[in-house]
Amino acid sequence: MNKFLPFLILAIILTLIPPVGSSANTTAIQLGSDVLFNQFHHLIEGKKVGLITNQTGLNSQMVSTIDMLRRDRSVHLTALYAPEHGLDGKTVAGKQVTSFIHPVYAIPVYGLSGSTRKPTPEMLKDIDILLVDLQDIGSRTYTYISTLQYAMIAAKEQGKEVMVLDRPNPLGGTIVEGPVVELPYRSFIGVDTIPLAHGMTIGELALFFNRTIGVDLTVIPMQGYTRNMIYQQTGLAWIPSSPHIPNLTSVFGYMATGLGEGTPIRQGDHFTWVGAEGLDSHKYADLLNGSLLPGVIFIPENKGTAGGVRLQINDLHQFNPAKTGIYALAYAKQLQPFPLPKSTSMQISMFDKVMGSNKIGLLLEQGKSPQEIVSSYEADLKKFVELRQKYLIYGNEPFLPMQPIQQKQPKQPKPKQPEQPKPSKPEKPETPTPAQPGNNNGTTNQTKKPEPATKPIPQTPKSSEKIAYLTFDDGPSTVTPRILDTLKTHQVKATFFIVGREVAGHEAILKRIVAEGHALGGHSYSHNYQLVYKNMESFFADVEKGSQMIEKATGVKPAVFRYPGGSTNTVSLKYQDPKRYNKQHTVMHAIKAEAKQRGYTFIDWNVTNGDARSNKYTAAQTLANIKQQVKSQKEIVVLMHDSSTKSPTAEALPEIISYLKEKGYRFEVIQADRPTVSNVK
Repeated sequence: MNKFLPFLILAIILTLIPPVGSSANTTAIQLGSDVLFNQFHHLIEGKKVGLITNQTGLNSQMVSTIDMLRRDRSVHLTALYAPEHGLDGKTVAGKQVTSFIHPVYAIPVYGLSGSTRKPTPEMLKDIDILLVDLQDIGSRTYTYISTLQYAMIAAKEQGKEVMVLDRPNPLGGTIVEGPVVELPYRSFIGVDTIPLAHGMTIGELALFFNRTIGVDLTVIPMQGYTRNMIYQQTGLAWIPSSPHIPNLTSVFGYMATGLGEGTPIRQGDHFTWVGAEGLDSHKYADLLNGSLLPGVIFIPENKGTAGGVRLQINDLHQFNPAKTGIYALAYAKQLQPFPLPKSTSMQISMFDKVMGSNKIGLLLEQGKSPQEIVSSYEADLKKFVELRQKYLIYGNEPFLPMQPIQQKQPKQPKPKQPEQPKPSKPEKPETPTPAQPGNNNGTTNQTKKPEPATKPIPQTPKSSEKIAYLTFDDGPSTVTPRILDTLKTHQVKATFFIVGREVAGHEAILKRIVAEGHALGGHSYSHNYQLVYKNMESFFADVEKGSQMIEKATGVKPAVFRYPGGSTNTVSLKYQDPKRYNKQHTVMHAIKAEAKQRGYTFIDWNVTNGDARSNKYTAAQTLANIKQQVKSQKEIVVLMHDSSTKSPTAEALPEIISYLKEKGYRFEVIQADRPTVSNVK
């Protein structure tokens, strides 16, 4: 007992320190844990909290999230969960992380590595919300993100909330590389269809994972972080994330040297050296240096009887760890042919698990060059880059959190018990009850397509009255429900121009838009200028695909549309097919002519809040932009956006509505039989 006395005294002292206090922050960013306690503390007040963390779970002032929660008298930390390498990060890879009662905190610490990777119902029974605070290293095979995904699935099954406290991707968010996991090759080192280097933060990955899980998820974003920022630019100290990742050099070398699982190719010195027994170091270095891989030089170095190269990384922004790893494998195979482990119907080899596919091994056996191997997965990589786009939080400007990023699932209504017929009367056939707005479980007896609660009736404006059409582009997203809440409070209707690729996972939001009497318009499927403005056929194929997505989700086919960039955009000139179009006969001219033939009604705008220019803007700026543009027009179409990065727009909306009401405007939705608003831009 005496040996625990100092720890008990320390624990008592820590509980006496006031919560949410912090000293001056000298780092370039604030972590999700900082932002939680500084801005969004109310989200955890009064809750029983479980925390997945380890030694990396420190805030920017080097205070652990465990201690922050234990000091906080408004929450109850009831359980800890440790990923691979344990709560202290010292358990060697592959060894079981045991569960125990913490000797100081007197709460359970559950191990989530080894035989129990997914939290059991027993592990989650005493919590309301599961927090995740782990420092990832940017590689798909690093299992902290796998633990996150498993925990999200378990939380969904047990009806628990998940909150991810975001942290940097130490490699930055611009390099996305490597083969993408194929479904048959999913494993604990490849839990989803992502490449080796995913270029996402752990918070962004949580949003990505949740597209197929559907747990009540909140991501607390970082402040000041940018997409191209590597860890060295954050001002944060690096905490060794596992026994073989003691420093940032090993983080950057992890994929470059560690892809040879199950082959003679091995890494050394914490992922700074790669080689194999009998390999000619100088020939190996010559091949790698001759490939002109960016940001790195390869120094020949023997380790005993093994030949290999040491990586000398000289440009961390240009260095591509995953591509370097592919080249290291391919050139080693050329110099020293070796067999590659094969997957069978009974067991997937570790090499194929690392690659997420058996194709890379087959190409290596065929003696393909590294360039050919990289080319083999480029199409899948491009699809992933497009898919991940809507889950990204950060851009090129320092991010300023205005609100937490939430993916809340609609509460499912309890099924009504059918009334028992009176014995004296014949039983009537039961009429199916339509699904409630927001119900998106896919299993309801929905036999009727949802319709607006009150269908908007087009009104011809009197000569003296003023009409405002509020329009929101690029949704639906996590911002859209906030906009809908405001519109409902102020009893205002609006028009939402929907991007088709955003529909999946947001069907409940679209149904709510329709049910609350707003109008839906089309805004293409992809919103990819390069695709839609290549030629007239590509444009209408894309627009129609988006319309089909909207109609499938809501039962309502859009009657009005908005061109990506507007009808007078010049960006289309950049992407139009030069064999078919020129400056005199443009793709936009062809599209407009065809639109007229097909009876499409396209809507522009004459007032904008300016939120399309950047993701770094304030609510005050959007209001000022509108005030500057609204003069004495009888009819205004206001362009705003409701994509995931447009929180300030939602924040400013109440004041925008109040201002327009003061100016004498009433609000209407846009309909196809009011085409006069289509030419107001």
